[in-house]
Amino acid sequence: MRDEDVLGAFREDPLPPSGVDLARAVRTGRRRHRLRTAGAAGGLALLLAAGGLAAPVWLAPGGTGPGQVGGTPDPTVGPPPPQCPSPGASPATSSRAPAGASPSTKDGTAPAEFDVLRRVVDVDGVSGLHLEHYVTARHWQRVTLFDAAERIHVDVQVFARGGKPQFSDGPGTPPVPVDLAAATPADPVGDLPASWLSGRQALYQHDVARLGWQWAEGGWAFVAAADTSVEGGHPPTAEQTAALRAIAHEVAQALRIGGAGRPVTMPFTAPVPGGDCLRLTGTLLHRGTNAGGTAFSRTTLSFGRRDNTDPMAFPPDVTGSVTADSAAVPADTPGAVTGQVDGHPAAMIGGTFTLYGVGGFALEITGPLTEQQMTAYARSVEVVEGAHGDESKWTDRPLRQ
Repeated sequence: MRDEDVLGAFREDPLPPSGVDLARAVRTGRRRHRLRTAGAAGGLALLLAAGGLAAPVWLAPGGTGPGQVGGTPDPTVGPPPPQCPSPGASPATSSRAPAGASPSTKDGTAPAEFDVLRRVVDVDGVSGLHLEHYVTARHWQRVTLFDAAERIHVDVQVFARGGKPQFSDGPGTPPVPVDLAAATPADPVGDLPASWLSGRQALYQHDVARLGWQWAEGGWAFVAAADTSVEGGHPPTAEQTAALRAIAHEVAQALRIGGAGRPVTMPFTAPVPGGDCLRLTGTLLHRGTNAGGTAFSRTTLSFGRRDNTDPMAFPPDVTGSVTADSAAVPADTPGAVTGQVDGHPAAMIGGTFTLYGVGGFALEITGPLTEQQMTAYARSVEVVEGAHGDESKWTDRPLRQ
């Protein structure tokens, strides 16, 4: 399955569950999780206003068809969205979920959507596993965990009421809705009914034990556990299946979902897109270790169209992103650096503009832009003083006017 196929399962939310083999990526060295914009695949354009350090103007003339992001079942296909209106000042709250879209509701129902700048899945109670990455989006959030040996990987996905969870059963198969008719009853998660389900989530190259339950009315949660040391194509034994189920259930029991959540923090601030056309649609925190044994982080803000409200609508509303990588250096991609910007080495790599050594970070800008336009936006990103190597300095207000 291609990343575009997985993207289609969630449509308007950014950076949906990846089809990357996480364990193999760890073994081969530094993992480079880049948000590939749907604009590049679907013909969405994102243009920066002239003016160097000024906040950019983001425009999206529209796409040409769903086939460009992969064949997924039952998408809501409509005409391309109209061009964004002339930009204006964005209100400070324009990139958050609408008023009332809190992580949980008083009547026990899940919210229609999440606040993108709050993390509602608390994994502090999970023992023996470490955070690999945490993704927030409007209709779902995802956490991946692994053990010290990088053998056991666990994928956690939590959906708001407005989300439409769909999963693939393996490589080459399209994502399909959750089928409770084919589920096997499991021990409750807390006092909530749970089921063992088919499907592999992001661990699609491995056999998994996959548990599903409603964490609140209308909101689904899923935990998939895999032993990545077992090669694909060999069905697990009964003992292996029982062991993976025990891990998945233990993780599910230790999760705390909902409540006020925790604020997303970033080591940088970036301008809010002009006008009311776009909003923040997702964030990423990724932690890993490079081939030299150095720990690193990758943090991303991604933006999309405000008028794309259906999670299955096409074109999807991911139109651009900005990422800070704490360890990337020009030597990672020999020969890629083509010049200097304000004394920093700069490179254009596969449609991603990278500016190295900015407060200790490499800044990556994605979008169907010219190098000049990406340079202008990169210059507008400000790294928080002291943020490199000290997450306590990161800001919970990464968007600015």
